[in-house]
Amino acid sequence: MIGLSSRLAISRIRTNRSGLDVLAILAFAVTSFLALTVAGGTSMFVDRYNNPPQALVDVVSNSEYEYWSAQEFAQTYVFLAIVACAILVVPILGLGGGAARLGASGRARRLASLRLIGMTGGEVVLMSVIESVVLTVAGALLGSLLFALSLPLWQFISFHSSPISAGEMVAPWWVNGTVVVVILVLSALSTVIGLQRVVISPLGVARRESPKALKFWRVIAFAFAIVLFIVASQTFNLRESDFMVFATIAGVLVLLLFTVNLVGPWLIQLIARPLARSSSPATVLAMRRLVAQPRDAWRNVAALAFIGFIAAFMAGMPVTPDDPIFNLQVKDISTGTMVTLVIGMVVAATSTLINQAAFTVDRADQTVALTRMGTPRQVFGTARYRQVLLPLVATLGLAIPLGFLAMATMTAATPGFTIEMSGLTGLLGVVLFGFVLCLAAASASRPIESRILTADYRRND
Repeated sequence: MIGLSSRLAISRIRTNRSGLDVLAILAFAVTSFLALTVAGGTSMFVDRYNNPPQALVDVVSNSEYEYWSAQEFAQTYVFLAIVACAILVVPILGLGGGAARLGASGRARRLASLRLIGMTGGEVVLMSVIESVVLTVAGALLGSLLFALSLPLWQFISFHSSPISAGEMVAPWWVNGTVVVVILVLSALSTVIGLQRVVISPLGVARRESPKALKFWRVIAFAFAIVLFIVASQTFNLRESDFMVFATIAGVLVLLLFTVNLVGPWLIQLIARPLARSSSPATVLAMRRLVAQPRDAWRNVAALAFIGFIAAFMAGMPVTPDDPIFNLQVKDISTGTMVTLVIGMVVAATSTLINQAAFTVDRADQTVALTRMGTPRQVFGTARYRQVLLPLVATLGLAIPLGFLAMATMTAATPGFTIEMSGLTGLLGVVLFGFVLCLAAASASRPIESRILTADYRRND
């Protein structure tokens, strides 16, 4: 079984008929590359906490304020890195999970056929997991290579008034090994979850049964996470809290962002349902697709929603005295914000493109059937744009206020800590980037759709 599944996966990569396997490898490569980069950055700040750079020691010694030693000042960067990891880990791992689900409907139909001819549910799941793991390993190897090639570029970025060396960005071997193992496990779990309908009822897949409406418990979980985050932030002090408090806040922040993943599809389905009664054929097609597959629609824009959260969260900069140590901190926070946003944008670009392409391939049968019924091709183009823009508006409308709330809550308990909203221009840029990226993703999938329509014929004709 293992040998057969591995050979099938390698054969599909070589033939690359739909292109989705290569896209999955690309997504896993980006996931591995960014995960190793985030782990390496956190490790760099931990190393500088244990051994502060001389440049930082000089800045601290020239400061009129004696709140921190160089090591205590460096420790705040470790805490901020933990918060950044908490913000980035959900979209990065979400990208990996999305890669494991690429071509899910095509894979489900293929494996459902195997179930119908006698294979057991366990054999079907095992075969699919092995195929996903093969793609994940290929992507992880490519991502590790990209990470190694990117190391010299970090010398152009400075923290603590000291450039980052290539060696500092390499985390200990056990950290990097854990990152790769987590990605492999995530891939396997995403595959197993995606095949539950095949295991339970292969006939349900063959008959194209519609998924059930999403339940209201998602909203309750989201509201609970917001309340929990507000309560946990009451004792959070940016200047005085210890490692455990920062770790707790980071954990609750991860939980909050995870529940955004839960409530996002529900919100999309809620908004799209009344719009499905529109008199416009393109709007009806787009909204009915959103109602039927809100999770797929959410995956198209989830990374952009998290970018909106990051931009809103970091739109405020602390107002500090004119002193070398505080000037350095503001400069480093700005640098860290830009690095975080760049990582988030890479995740968003990759996630949006691969998910839009996957959705186009998965809906190929429906597209061909509607074309044969006389539906003009421009209807598909208009529906494609509306299908990505409505989820984007909904999710940014959810994520941006949540980012402002998180920022205000986390700084409220720090005495004398005031925020200046100097990052609104960057936030506006992120919103514009989101719209441009969604339109570009919708346009990029047009050639795939054209190939599907032109290649549809019977071999014996």
